[in-house]
Amino acid sequence: MLNALIPLSALLISNAFLILGHGLLLTLLPIAASESGFSDTQVALTGSGYFLGFVSGCLATPYMLKRVGHIRSFAVLATCYSVVILIFPLLPEFYSWMLLRFLIGVMISGLYMIIESWLNGTSTASNRGSILSTYTTLNLIMVMCGQQLFNLGSDRESMLFGLAAIFISIAIIPVSLTRSSAPAVVKQVKLNMAKVWRHSHIALIGAVVAGFVTGAFWALAPIYAKDNGFDSIQLGAFLSATVLGGACFQVPLGKLSDRFDRRSVLMFTALVGSLVSLLFVVLPYVVTTFGGWPAAISAFFWGGTCMTLYAICLAHANDNATAEDFVEISSAMLITLGLSSAIGAPMASLAMGLLGANGLYAFTSSCLAIFSVIVLLRRRSHIAPSTLATKESFRAVTDMASPTAYEMDPRTEIDPQAEAQQR
Repeated sequence: MLNALIPLSALLISNAFLILGHGLLLTLLPIAASESGFSDTQVALTGSGYFLGFVSGCLATPYMLKRVGHIRSFAVLATCYSVVILIFPLLPEFYSWMLLRFLIGVMISGLYMIIESWLNGTSTASNRGSILSTYTTLNLIMVMCGQQLFNLGSDRESMLFGLAAIFISIAIIPVSLTRSSAPAVVKQVKLNMAKVWRHSHIALIGAVVAGFVTGAFWALAPIYAKDNGFDSIQLGAFLSATVLGGACFQVPLGKLSDRFDRRSVLMFTALVGSLVSLLFVVLPYVVTTFGGWPAAISAFFWGGTCMTLYAICLAHANDNATAEDFVEISSAMLITLGLSSAIGAPMASLAMGLLGANGLYAFTSSCLAIFSVIVLLRRRSHIAPSTLATKESFRAVTDMASPTAYEMDPRTEIDPQAEAQQR
């Protein structure tokens, strides 16, 4: 494993600095927008711009890679990202931020695609799963570290914007100096929503619901914390606990879905997530009495349910699918997640307009409750198509990735016997 990672060290160091700066921005931008006088709906729409940019970048980046290659594409995108970050404080206007957040989405998805295709191109069948796990874990750790950097100067936004730009600029250095050869150009992203729908109605619906919930969280959770009086330390702990909960619960719930009907696991996970969301409606009163720990603990379990839905839905979509279909189905699921995230953020802002800050979690509770009912009705009317013998083994995935990440998943490997039978 160590021998496989050493040639990738420069790339992983660049990835760490990139995600560190990006993780800081995930917390900073909603708070800075609110401080600039944006309404909750406007903050949500800037978040929607980011998710639309992310989807656009997934589709457009392969054309750039064909033209100039991996290293120059990485340098261009990271440089543009740093420049855009520094423009935010200069143009504190809604439409400007909509455009800037769209551009950030384009650039970060392109950077993800470059990194992931590079990792895939240098991995082998024997170490691909380990490299993917290392990459996913590194991303989660650096996002949490970036969120904690918000504590350095929550009242000095210009300094934080500069700090994020510095980290992303530093990310250019290791990749530019590496002696490792860049991989071949990535393939175009193929989308086939009809194929996903044929494989599993619940998986596609689940991706939509997961997008609604996580899109609302990333766009508006910092506003929820700010409006309820969380200080910068409590806010950082609140957001990091959510990410940590998703990381800790994903594998146990995934393994549980390997043993039982995945739809049952999805139903109960969504139901628990709905109930935990309801806690946040009354949580501010608890926080003012006992401090921020109740919020962090509840956020941990909220992340453990809501941040794991997509991975289980993805596994369910790929049950009974062939290895050749894996990347196509997974790409369609990820694009669905991104588009749904763009829609979920403004929908949640409407709930916040009606109910105040607590409307964010009233919205997520409603989405998850509706999904659990849909799964229940689907289970009653449709026998599970998968048995333990035909299920694909669950593997942890992150929604902070491009479709290229799925090419590293060992589930894309074709069984030699099955391939011989097809011939």
